[in-house]
Amino acid sequence: MNSYKEISYTLDLLIQQIAKVSTLVPQNGLTTGKIGIAILLYQYGKYRNDLKMTDYADILIELILQEMKQGVKRRFDDGLYGIVWGIHYLIKKGFVQADEDIFDEVDNIIFRENNKAYFFNDLGAEAEKALYIWNRFISVTSSTKSKWEQHIENCVNQFHKILILKYITYILPVFSCRTLIRFFHICQTFWKYDMFRQEIGVLYEELPEIVRISFKEEKSISEKYILASLINEIPTLEGCVSTVDLPQSMTLVDANNFYLTQWILDKKISIPKTVDKTILSIIKNHRRISGLINQLNSDNAALGNDAGGLAWVIMQWCINKDNMLTSSD
Repeated sequence: MNSYKEISYTLDLLIQQIAKVSTLVPQNGLTTGKIGIAILLYQYGKYRNDLKMTDYADILIELILQEMKQGVKRRFDDGLYGIVWGIHYLIKKGFVQADEDIFDEVDNIIFRENNKAYFFNDLGAEAEKALYIWNRFISVTSSTKSKWEQHIENCVNQFHKILILKYITYILPVFSCRTLIRFFHICQTFWKYDMFRQEIGVLYEELPEIVRISFKEEKSISEKYILASLINEIPTLEGCVSTVDLPQSMTLVDANNFYLTQWILDKKISIPKTVDKTILSIIKNHRRISGLINQLNSDNAALGNDAGGLAWVIMQWCINKDNMLTSSD
């Protein structure tokens, strides 16, 4: 069996097992629960023309809509922001049909919490909220644009309040690269649409040393690669960090992170060639694949876990290879 067929066969096995346990997954989050799995199954169903997987995904969406307002955290990967982002994504791609007003109550819940103290010191929480707000902004009708523009302005102002703390404490803050990736992505998105450029420019001037320290402290190789890729597109930060000395070996977590981040940001990210080698080496490790499939349960089926993450990576890999083959014909 050649590599492509082997990978494709492994994808089919993983998806079948994930579908069987999907309704038992306790969380609903984008990378930790049912909404991410639903997206995986919808995309696989379309890719393979498999209506059974689409039916599984439909059931998951019904469960999510019943549960998503019940004490869900205001976070992106494992909370309400990501769930709503995921439903928006499915509507945009035509997998799900729904009226815009299904989000009204969720919006009210989120913005009632807007002034709570725990947002003030958390750049990650604010960046995640900004991802949610931008997704809502580009999907709403023109009559409500001004309301969402105000929410965007509030986020930019909050970024300033959070980052100015370094002058109060005299200590440079260290952020995770994931936080900085989302922060820079959303700021560049606002910049691209000619929104709050002056305010964002002021922020960028204050960030080089914070970026260097945060980059140095980060453990994730893939997060470092992605952050470097993003900030090298910003003239005032170009060359601030480098991937030259980073290890070339990648793990499944790293490979999955490249594909998940590229999808969530809806942005082409330079993926090192070693990621392809990592995927191929995992597929060829039959003992590891058999172990993943045999042990697949509701605890490791989500996109951020080993089994669900491998299924996501393989499907993106297969789709990319198919597109390349089609374009070369």
